Amino acid sequence: MHPLDRGVMTLAAVAPEVASADIADWPLGRRNQALLETHIVTFGPQLQGWSVCSECDEKMEFEIDARVLLSEQQSVRTGRISFRDRVFRLPTSRDLAALQTEDDPNDAALALVQRCLSEGESVEQWRVEDTEPLGEAMAQADPMAEVRISFVCPKCENHSEETIDLVNFLWSEIEARAKRALWEVHAIASAYGWSEGEILSLSATRRANYMEMVHA
Repeated sequence: MHPLDRGVMTLAAVAPEVASADIADWPLGRRNQALLETHIVTFGPQLQGWSVCSECDEKMEFEIDARVLLSEQQSVRTGRISFRDRVFRLPTSRDLAALQTEDDPNDAALALVQRCLSEGESVEQWRVEDTEPLGEAMAQADPMAEVRISFVCPKCENHSEETIDLVNFLWSEIEARAKRALWEVHAIASAYGWSEGEILSLSATRRANYMEMVHA
């Protein structure tokens, strides 16, 4: 699945009362807030990862508290901004999905602007340079749309900034939890002959206790 689809599917699973189509139309900041909240509730607040210095290739590990990100960068909920006497929607997952076939980043930027413009209007005369101030205005209106962190390389002291892919952070945790559950089902079923349903009906604590007995 594409990361955009993974993000929508995950949020639809934790909020079944909201239609997937509606989640796809959330501003990106609202989506990212929901992804962080899901991570905090399900796996805890710590986001751990690593990056590579662009100057010397030094591996840099980092750990961020998702609660701090939420408190520092609250996203707006209006979903629209005014710019140059026109009204624009804030970009959504659906908008980004529609741009996946665009190979040229300049064409993609102009296509995104057109998608976010109010119906009945056009940006045919816009240049790529015209999209930059609009992008800045959108970023100010929806600061959680792109979560960036700063790095200082401990080896060469190079300063850099990178975007955190919140979908991949959450999906990695889900994938690891799923693999662990699969292994637990296999190990306990092999030892006790129970069915998958019986094993998964156990609490996580009881499954852990049975796993300890299996390995004893």
